Amino acid sequence: MSVQYGAAALARHNDVVFSQRPNAGSQFTSEITRTAEQSSATLVLRLDVAVPPNATAQQRQPLIVWFHGGGLVSGGKEEFVDQMISYARAGFVAAAVNYRLTPGIETSVAARVRALQQATEDAMNAIRFLKANAAAYGIDPTRVATFGNSAGGALSLVNAIEYDTLADTVSDFPGFSSKVQAAVSTGATLVDANMNVDAYVHYDADDTPVLLYHASPTDGTSGATWSGAVLPTAQRIDGSGNSCTLVAQPDRSHTVDLSLGSPYWPAARAFLWSNLRLAELR
Repeated sequence: MSVQYGAAALARHNDVVFSQRPNAGSQFTSEITRTAEQSSATLVLRLDVAVPPNATAQQRQPLIVWFHGGGLVSGGKEEFVDQMISYARAGFVAAAVNYRLTPGIETSVAARVRALQQATEDAMNAIRFLKANAAAYGIDPTRVATFGNSAGGALSLVNAIEYDTLADTVSDFPGFSSKVQAAVSTGATLVDANMNVDAYVHYDADDTPVLLYHASPTDGTSGATWSGAVLPTAQRIDGSGNSCTLVAQPDRSHTVDLSLGSPYWPAARAFLWSNLRLAELR
């Protein structure tokens, strides 16, 4: 797929509310609203959706869902709007999601685990919301992919492996699964020296296939290594009967540009073509 539409041809739905959650204390959902939200008792979760002209209730198109980075403590859905829009201009429905951000999680492993659970719960509910409103946005709910950078990459990975069943999470949309058909991540793994993710995720053959971009041999931001974190992640996924495709980034990099048409697009294109059945599109 390639660029088909100008940005002006897209129908933009910004700041769509998909969930609400109690504020566990100084939490917020975006740098833009941080000051007001940290003192609020309730957090309102929002997402943006870009719908191309080819996506209608009668002619559903694949969905790409973006999760931003920021270590679960900062960031916002606006960070990767250009990458998101690159897919909408090629005929995908594209969404970018805010999730709960929790300052101070470096104080304990338990705090990091809870922040990951809450952020993933929000990511899952965003996917479920989009499926529940598939007709309104012209989405084919059987052709959904998640993309994530850094912490957002971790959300994409955790949802791929533990969709619907991650401990201490709640669905806002009964009857709708957060399972997707393809999960893409850059700058994250499921093996973390600072947090035992194995205690919370269980690898199965029917999990979502993963495309994992990562620095080789060492991530300059997280310090994660190809041999110590990337290969073990792939081995866990492949060993379950699922599949993990690895793409090496430059040494000391953290994330890479995954826009449609970027230097890293060819691997994503092949991955999406297969798992989203793009050859069947008209």
